[in-house]
Amino acid sequence: MRLIVAAAGAACLQGAVLAGHDPIRADPALKRYGGQVMALGAPDAQGRVYSFQLRRLPAGPAFAPDELRGWRLTMLAGKRFAHVFEVTGNGGLEITVSPLDGPLEGIAVKDVFVVENIAVERAAAAK
Repeated sequence: MRLIVAAAGAACLQGAVLAGHDPIRADPALKRYGGQVMALGAPDAQGRVYSFQLRRLPAGPAFAPDELRGWRLTMLAGKRFAHVFEVTGNGGLEITVSPLDGPLEGIAVKDVFVVENIAVERAAAAK
């Protein structure tokens, strides 16, 4: 146990320690919020769902209208784990995602996500 604590202390003294699943170096001032899906939105004419109601984790106030527009939403649990969507709009405790990322098929109540003030990286269009 002492060896683990000593190694962690030495790593902190040497500078930043990288950890995570992707190579993105997150700015500590980067805004990000966690949340949980509470209800799926109404389907469009083709039966696809692009919005959901949320609960902030930890508890917090509702978001200002369109405060999250353009932010990246990443699912952290459920069938769509690690799937990324771009937020096209929000209203209080509801989020709507871009049709470019596909519908929210497979998203379920109680799935958790993180929304971050980072643009969604899209593959370059085929030429």
